[in-house]
Amino acid sequence: MATPPTTATDHTDKSVELADQLAHLLARIALKDQKALRKLYDTVGSRLNGIAMKILWDNDLSNDVLQETFLQIWHNAGEYRRDQSEPMTWMTSLLRYRALDKLRMEQREQRRRDQYEMVQDILGENVVASPIKGLLQGEVGSQLQRCLDVLDVANRNAILMAYYYGYSREDIAVHVAQPVNTIKSWLKRGLARLAQCLNP
Repeated sequence: MATPPTTATDHTDKSVELADQLAHLLARIALKDQKALRKLYDTVGSRLNGIAMKILWDNDLSNDVLQETFLQIWHNAGEYRRDQSEPMTWMTSLLRYRALDKLRMEQREQRRRDQYEMVQDILGENVVASPIKGLLQGEVGSQLQRCLDVLDVANRNAILMAYYYGYSREDIAVHVAQPVNTIKSWLKRGLARLAQCLNP
C-alpha cells in the first residue's frame, strides 16, 4: 500500500511539535537541567553548526562558536520568552551574533598578522631612521629581536610600525582599526616590556 504524500499541514504540525519540544528543553535548562542541555545539543547542534559554517567557513571556529552559544544558552535560558520569538529563532540569533563577532575578531587579527609580516619583511632595510633600527645590529640586535618575539602580536606590531617603519600613531590606528589611545597603550606596554626584557 502506497504511503500518502506529506502535506503542508504535516510540516506545520512537525514544526510546532519541535518548537514545543525546544521550548520545554529551554525551560528545563533554565532550571539547570544538564540532561536537557544535552538533549537540546543533540536535537539542534548540527543545524546551528551549519549556520555558523555559512558565516565563518572554518570548522574549528564554527565549533568554538557552537560551544560558546550553548554555554550562553545554559546561562541565559531563563531569559527566553516564547511570546517574543520561536526557540530556534532565539538560539539562531545568539549564534549569529557570536559568529559575526568571531569573524570580525579573526579579520582584525589577520590584518595584524599581515601587517607584522610586512614590517618583518623590511627588517634590515634602510627605510626610516629610528632608535630601534640602530639596535637591530649585532648582539644587541639579536637580544632585541628575541624580546620583540615574546611580546603579543598587537604590542609588537605597534612598536615595529611606529619605531621601525615610521608610522604615526594615527596611521597605525587606521591600519588596525583601533582608537589612537589604544595604540598609545600598546606602545607604552610594549616598550615597558621591552625595557624589562633588555635590562632584566
